[in-house]
Amino acid sequence: MDERRTVDQRGDRRGQRRPDPGHRARQRRTMKLVVRALWPRLRPQRKWLILAAAAMVGEVATAVLSPWPLKYIVDSVLFTHNAAGSLVLRTVLNGNAIRLLILLSALAMAISVFSAIFTYIDDRATDIAALRAVYDLRRGLFAHLQRLSMSFHQHRDTQVGDLLARLSGDVQALQDLAAVGFSSLITNILTLVSALGVMFWLNWRLAAVVAFFTLPMLLLAQRTTVRMRVALRTARRQEGRVSSVLQEALSAIKLVQSFGREEHESQRAAAESTKSLQASLKAAALQSRLGPMVRVITGVAAVAVTLYGSVLVIQRAITPGELLVFLGYLRSTQAPARQLAKLSYAVGKASAAAGRLLDTFAQMPSVAEHPSARQLRSTSGHVRFEAVSFCYPEGPPILQQVTLEAWPGEVVALVGATGAGKSTLVSLLPRFYDPSSGAVLIDGRDVRTYTLASLRASVSLVLQDSLIFRASLAENIVYGRPEASTAEIEAAGRAAGVDAIAARLPDGYATVVSERGGSLSGGEKQCVGIARALLKDAPIVILDEPTSSMDSLTERRVMAGLERLLAGRTAFIIAHRLATVRNADRVAVLEGGRIVESGPPAGLLERPGSIFADLARTQSVA
Repeated sequence: MDERRTVDQRGDRRGQRRPDPGHRARQRRTMKLVVRALWPRLRPQRKWLILAAAAMVGEVATAVLSPWPLKYIVDSVLFTHNAAGSLVLRTVLNGNAIRLLILLSALAMAISVFSAIFTYIDDRATDIAALRAVYDLRRGLFAHLQRLSMSFHQHRDTQVGDLLARLSGDVQALQDLAAVGFSSLITNILTLVSALGVMFWLNWRLAAVVAFFTLPMLLLAQRTTVRMRVALRTARRQEGRVSSVLQEALSAIKLVQSFGREEHESQRAAAESTKSLQASLKAAALQSRLGPMVRVITGVAAVAVTLYGSVLVIQRAITPGELLVFLGYLRSTQAPARQLAKLSYAVGKASAAAGRLLDTFAQMPSVAEHPSARQLRSTSGHVRFEAVSFCYPEGPPILQQVTLEAWPGEVVALVGATGAGKSTLVSLLPRFYDPSSGAVLIDGRDVRTYTLASLRASVSLVLQDSLIFRASLAENIVYGRPEASTAEIEAAGRAAGVDAIAARLPDGYATVVSERGGSLSGGEKQCVGIARALLKDAPIVILDEPTSSMDSLTERRVMAGLERLLAGRTAFIIAHRLATVRNADRVAVLEGGRIVESGPPAGLLERPGSIFADLARTQSVA
């Protein structure tokens, strides 16, 4: 399964969507996307959801009851029946009328108070449930992204900025809807349906007039919201691309400034931002049109009901109070209709975000842990690559039938030109990738039979460009072994040359370094990375160009420390600088994804026609 087949990238690579006959059907399922994204996280908040649902019912009930006190005030207090049974306006209020007026006024006040209480409970419970659900969603998404395999993160279509946009902007869109929109949406729909039901119960003729105007309004709103959601999906996709451009430019700011490309990067960001702006403006224009159209239609409906209702009052088909109740219910349908029109923008934005998030959750790691995988509790460090071949999807072979064995405590150096497959080969050991064919064995067992956590705990890794977090030197060193003591941290630091770095910093090992180690030199970052790997104390160590950024003095100091601390451990060292591997037990030379030479460094140097010897002579001349 290709981990990078995403909803945003279906169609051609420029992001243009191919005609899709099911597109309208998906648009009609917009809210289902939002519910699917949030429901697994809302289930643990059941008690708050139940409380919110009960409060919503109370809100709808008070909304339905609110016009009735006015009806009885008009029909029973302001008017009275004469001998002929007709309603006539009172000239004087008697004691019964006054008492009834007071009672009805108190009832109206009580309805308002209960409505406010129900609204508060609804808002409070909904906020708690929604915010906790979205918090859990963000954590789950981040954890899922970290579990996805390297084939996802290193794919050409994966953009860190877009992933950050999903973690921030897309999750925020769901939070905005969940915290405010859900309650408003459900309450307004229930109020609208309840009010229409009561209106038909009161007078079906007047209700038919309302329905005559409501149907085209709903059709218009549905058509507009579909177009709005298409625009919002485009806007969200473009916002992800904008984030990618910004993140890429800021991460490479030294390169941008050194080549004087600030204006170019600004224009590139502006071009992507313009596309996002155009899509957002289109959605906003549709939203701004929808509200006034709903207001005009509901206004015309109110006038029509008032005129027809007045005729019915004159004809004594209904009482003035009944007309007022009906108009009250009509107003109670107008407010929800306008609110629903406003919510369509938030719903469309959230649905676009939910689609992107669900698509991310649908990605599965290409490196999967077998259900019956066992713990790798201890290992002697015996490693064997057995007829291993590997190629990336849609790419040429990187490794071809590579067989290589490292015995416990042996240091094996991997040498070869760039692209020969050295880094790919050692990446198979902690299962960043799985071989296309063949097997990688530790102590005679395929690494795929071990749990990923226990396997990777047995391997220490120093990357060619050691990644440094914005934290103290000590925190960076202890990253792979949080329980290590201060003495152990400093011992690893001395062995890797970090003590000299700490000595010149104001707070020593407690000094906080800048993001990505910007306040350290390349060699200093490598020293920290080596100390981190050494402190982990794993039986297998992978060093990918460990001294590539160091001066000769630092290199000698670090190599001396490595010789002491790698004793008894199996190690793989990848290096272009052959001086780094002169003390290795064995050298394997890779060329075109195959091992073409293997043996002790001294023996290879003396072998006639040796590729390793040629590389050594070239570097000596240099």
